[in-house]
Amino acid sequence: MATPDAPATRTAFLALDYVTYIVDNFSHDPSVAERAAHALAAARTAGLPVFHVVPQGMSEQIHPLLAPAEGETVLTKTSFSAFATTDLREQLEAAGVGRIVVAGVATSGTVLSTTRWAVDTGLQVTVCADACDDPDPEVNAVLLDESVAPKSWIGLWRIADVRPADEIPELWAGVT
Repeated sequence: MATPDAPATRTAFLALDYVTYIVDNFSHDPSVAERAAHALAAARTAGLPVFHVVPQGMSEQIHPLLAPAEGETVLTKTSFSAFATTDLREQLEAAGVGRIVVAGVATSGTVLSTTRWAVDTGLQVTVCADACDDPDPEVNAVLLDESVAPKSWIGLWRIADVRPADEIPELWAGVT
């Protein structure tokens, strides 16, 4: 993790499991892809590196609203975490990234696993709450909203900065 005196660290945007099948079957809110596309567009405008991480065999099924732009990395995984079965960590290090903004479906699967793995390896993490969803709206709320279960240790707000896209400064850096 960065120390208080360290220079600002580069931020990357991670779009996790945004494939049509998963969005259609494992999110309770059909507008989550639109909100994620808004956050992705902001990340691109801000010049952040973007990584799309999808389950193996689904790289041709990326949701059309989150289709990779030319030059954006698409990684395939065989685990819940975006890190366990990919070289994402090495690619982030090579790009000088020390902070990630995470968006994905499902919150209780890839978002939770990727965020915990990232924090455990020293990355700073912001979870883009309005660009995440889960098939169970109550679980989604417990993971993303401290007021729902303030004594829970599973909430992502315990280990990451959780906020909507419009409140994530890195997404709007240099945007006028």
